[in-house]
Amino acid sequence: MTNPEVAVLMLGIFILSILLGFPIWITLMAMGIFFGYYAYYDAERMQSVFDNRIFDLLVNQTYSVMANDVLVAVPLFLFMGYIVERANIVNRLFHTLQIAARRLPGSMAIAALATCSLFATATGIVGAVVTLMGMLAFPAMLKARYNTSFAAGVICAGGCLGILIPPSIMLIVYAAAANVSVVRLYAGAILPGFLLAGLYMVYVVGLSLLKPSLAPKPREEDIGEVTTRQVVIDMMTSFFPLAFLILSVLGAILFGLATPSEAASMGAIGGLLLAIAYRIAAIRDGSLTPEWMRSGAPEVNPWLYALGVGAVTSGLGYLAYFALRLLANGVFGLPMPEERSLPFGFGAAILPSLLIALLVRFGGHGLPVLSWIQPRNPALVPMFDFAGRGALIGLAGAALYVALIRYDNQEFFLFHELNWWAFDTGFYLGAFGWLAWRVIDKQGLQESVYLSVRTSAMVCWLFVGSWTFSSVFSYLGGHDLIEHWVLGMNLTPVMFLIMAQLIIFLLGWPLEWSEIIIIFVPIFLPMLPYFGIDPLFFGILVALNLQTSFLTPPMAMAAYYLKGVAPPHIKLIEIFKGVLPFLSMVFLAMLILYIFPEIALWLPEAAYGK
Repeated sequence: MTNPEVAVLMLGIFILSILLGFPIWITLMAMGIFFGYYAYYDAERMQSVFDNRIFDLLVNQTYSVMANDVLVAVPLFLFMGYIVERANIVNRLFHTLQIAARRLPGSMAIAALATCSLFATATGIVGAVVTLMGMLAFPAMLKARYNTSFAAGVICAGGCLGILIPPSIMLIVYAAAANVSVVRLYAGAILPGFLLAGLYMVYVVGLSLLKPSLAPKPREEDIGEVTTRQVVIDMMTSFFPLAFLILSVLGAILFGLATPSEAASMGAIGGLLLAIAYRIAAIRDGSLTPEWMRSGAPEVNPWLYALGVGAVTSGLGYLAYFALRLLANGVFGLPMPEERSLPFGFGAAILPSLLIALLVRFGGHGLPVLSWIQPRNPALVPMFDFAGRGALIGLAGAALYVALIRYDNQEFFLFHELNWWAFDTGFYLGAFGWLAWRVIDKQGLQESVYLSVRTSAMVCWLFVGSWTFSSVFSYLGGHDLIEHWVLGMNLTPVMFLIMAQLIIFLLGWPLEWSEIIIIFVPIFLPMLPYFGIDPLFFGILVALNLQTSFLTPPMAMAAYYLKGVAPPHIKLIEIFKGVLPFLSMVFLAMLILYIFPEIALWLPEAAYGK
C-alpha cells in the first residue's frame, strides 16, 4: 500500500472505532502513535524500539497545547458558567422574564428562549443548559397547558445557542484550530447569533398567534397581581446582573480592553461575586439557612463585628468611588488619578474602616447612619464577624510581607509607601476574602472546579490527539489526497461550502461539536484559500451548522438531555417532533448567511479593519 492509501485506512479505522464507542481522545492518540510509528520508521536510524520520531511528536504536541495562550480562556469561561449554574440564578431569571413578557403571545416560551439564550451564553455547555431548563421551565410550561412537543422544541433549541453566541467555548476552540483571532470571531458571531435567536422568537410568536392552543395565555390567578415596580425590581435583581457580567466580559474583549484570557478570568471572578451576592440575598430574605445558624445563633465578638462592619462599609464605598471615576473618565473625559488610585494616601485607606468600627462598637444603633449600615437579620450578623476576622488575618499577612520582603531590600519598615499599600491591600482582601469563603456554597464551588477541570482536560487531550493524528495523516499524504480529490471536482465556492457543511451536518449525528471542530474542520481549512473563503466566515457557518448536531434526530443529544429530566410520560418522539421546526430555523439562518455574508463580516471589518 502507498502512504496515501495508508492514510485513508487510518481515517477509516478511526471513524469505525468512534462508531463502536471507543473514547475519542484515546482513539486519536492510539491511531496517531500506531500509524506514526509506521510513517516515521527508519530501520537504519533506530537503536531501540522507542527510537522513533512519533514519540517526540507526541511530546511536542502536548507541550504546544499546554503553551497555547488561547486555550487558557477555556477553563476560565467554563468555571464562570458552572459557578453561575450552581448559584440558582436561572430560577429567578425565568420567573422574571415570564412576568415581563406576560402580554406577548407564547409569553412563557419567549421567557424560556430568553433565559436559555442568556444562560447558554454564560455557560456555553449545551447539556447543562438543556438539563437545567428541562427541570425548571419545561414542567412550568406543561403546567400552563403548553403543547408538549412545542415546549420541548423551545427548550432544546434555546439550550443550544451557547455554542454560537459569544463568549462561546466553541469559537475559542475553532480559533485555536484555525489560527483565527478570537476577537474577530466573537465580533462576527454576534449578529448571526442574534439572527438565529430572533428567528426562534419570531417562530414562537407567529405560531402562538396562529394556533393559540399550543401556547395558551397565562391565567390571572397563575400570575397574580403584577405591578410595574415589581417587574423593574425583579429585572434589576435577576436579569441585569447576569447580563451585565456577560456584556462586560464580551465588551472587554471586543473593545480591546483585555485579551480573551484576561476577560475570562474577570468573568470567573464576576461569576463568583454574583454567586456570593445571590447567596447573601437568599440568607437575608430567609429562603436559605446558613451553616452557622443551623445549630443556633453563634457567639459574635463585638469588636470583630464592629471591625467587619467598618471594613465592608468603607470597602463598598471605595468600589463605588472607583466606579464613579471610571464613569467620569469614560463619559466626561475626566482624568484618572495618576499618583494614587485611592481618595486618600497609602495607608490612610483603612482609617475610615477603623473610625466606623469605633462608632459601631460604642454607638451601636444609636445614630441613624449606624443603624442603616448594620444588618437587621440575625443570620447576617456573623458575616461581619467573619469580615473582621479576615481583616485581622490580612493585616497579619501584610506585616509578614513587609517584614520578610521589604526588609530584604533594607528599606525602612514604616515609612515606605509600598509598605502602607501592603497593609491597605491585606486589610480589604482579608476582610472580603474570608467573608466570601465562609458564605459561598462549598459544594457548588467544588463541583464547579471539578467539572471545569474535567471538561478542560477533555478538550486539551482532544487537541493533543487531534494534532498528533493530523500530523501523521498529513505526513502520509492524506490531506493532499483529499485536497486533490476536492479540487478535481471543479467546485464553485458556494458548492464547496455546501459540500463542507453537509459533511459537518452528517458528522454531527455521531460526534460532539468538540470532535468535529478539532478533528474534521482542519481538513477543510487548507482548501479555503483556493476558493477565496474567509476562515472567519467559514467558522461562523460551522458554528451555525453545529446547532443541528444537537437537534437532528435520531442522534439529537439535546432531545436526549431533555428526555433524561422530563416526566416519564413524555415520549422521545414528541420531543423530536417539537425540535424539527426549530431545526428548519437553523437552515433558514444558514441560507440567509450564505446570501448575505456581510452579516458575519461587517462588524469585524468595521471594528478592526480587513
